[in-house]
Amino acid sequence: KSTGKELFHLAYVEQALATAGVRPSDADLVATLTELTVRTVADGVRAAGVAALVVSGGGCRNPVIMDGLRRALPGVEVGPSDDYGAPSDDKEAIAFALIGWLSAHGLPGTVAGGTGARGPRILGTLTPGSGPLVLPEPVAEPPRSLVLTR
Repeated sequence: KSTGKELFHLAYVEQALATAGVRPSDADLVATLTELTVRTVADGVRAAGVAALVVSGGGCRNPVIMDGLRRALPGVEVGPSDDYGAPSDDKEAIAFALIGWLSAHGLPGTVAGGTGARGPRILGTLTPGSGPLVLPEPVAEPPRSLVLTR
């Protein structure tokens, strides 16, 4: 799961503070938002019933978030994607490459449980360049693993 400034931005925070009628110090605001992040992620992990949480992006470099997740999720292995061979800073490039490969091979890049869609969906569009678009033969089954090499 991921989110970002398209949902959570300064105007969102300002509106929440105005609604609450409070103005915390900058340090208290950052601490509160950090704890909100930890609790929101932990709630989602518990709901999914997973045994491991692989974290990437900026949050995996934040020791307060990582320590908070480990405390909030006893029994769940919490670690950065770097530990699994996927550099945390490269997550979007890896994800888009995988989604593109799946789409080109006729496979869905999402499942209903991950997005709320009614069913699996092939994602994106493929636009040919100056020549005709030639796709590989569709495959029947998605890959079971991904090996990253440099």
